[in-house]
Amino acid sequence: MNEKNNNGNPKFGEEQAAEIMEKQDLEAWDLNTDPINRFHVHNEHFGTSSNEWPIVCNEWPISFVDDDELERKSSYCWDSDYLVYDHQSHELFIVTRYIAPAIDQDGTLLLSEDNLDDQFPYQTLTFDVFKLDFINHDHVELQYNSSLGNRAFFIGSNTGFALSTTQFPELKPNSIYFTDDLTWAYRHREKLKCGGHDLGIYDYKEGSFSSCYYPIDLDKIQRILPAPIWFTPDPDVDVDAECLA
Repeated sequence: MNEKNNNGNPKFGEEQAAEIMEKQDLEAWDLNTDPINRFHVHNEHFGTSSNEWPIVCNEWPISFVDDDELERKSSYCWDSDYLVYDHQSHELFIVTRYIAPAIDQDGTLLLSEDNLDDQFPYQTLTFDVFKLDFINHDHVELQYNSSLGNRAFFIGSNTGFALSTTQFPELKPNSIYFTDDLTWAYRHREKLKCGGHDLGIYDYKEGSFSSCYYPIDLDKIQRILPAPIWFTPDPDVDVDAECLA
């Protein structure tokens, strides 16, 4: 690893790589070595034994652990993990997204078996963000982030990335812009009146949602095919933030 952060420790750059494996394991690769040096990421927040690969996500969102009812309901949610790279700070993050498989008009979470007729849509409930802290050349820790600061994260079907809300004031700070990438959930379900609909802007501090071009109210959502994706800007080229979607 060639680049250093302000503390003199290695930081993630273009010559490093990370991958979320099928079983939600994570390892980072140093591409400067031959053969490539592969090392597991230590998840200090949840803890793992020395002979286990670290699990990236918890059984339920960290933001729900103080609410027994939400904790119980969210335990049967779907979850997805995304790698997000901040080109300016050379930091790498993992975003875990929690999705209710079905939710009715009043916001009640339902089990999948309660939605066999595809009457109710799935919907994102919340997010957790973790930073990969590159301590040294062979030690990486996964730390929970309670704030994104003056950054906006973009996740979806394509590569995740972060933008500075100082550089792009049109964007909302401390927010996650997300699109629907659950094509497996609706592609072959013609009766489902939604699909591609689960997109919007999530305020990471307040835990609230707002719309992004499409309505997010349950009684107004509709099937959007193909689902929108984000345009990834060249960090060295000036881009109007309104053109990112």
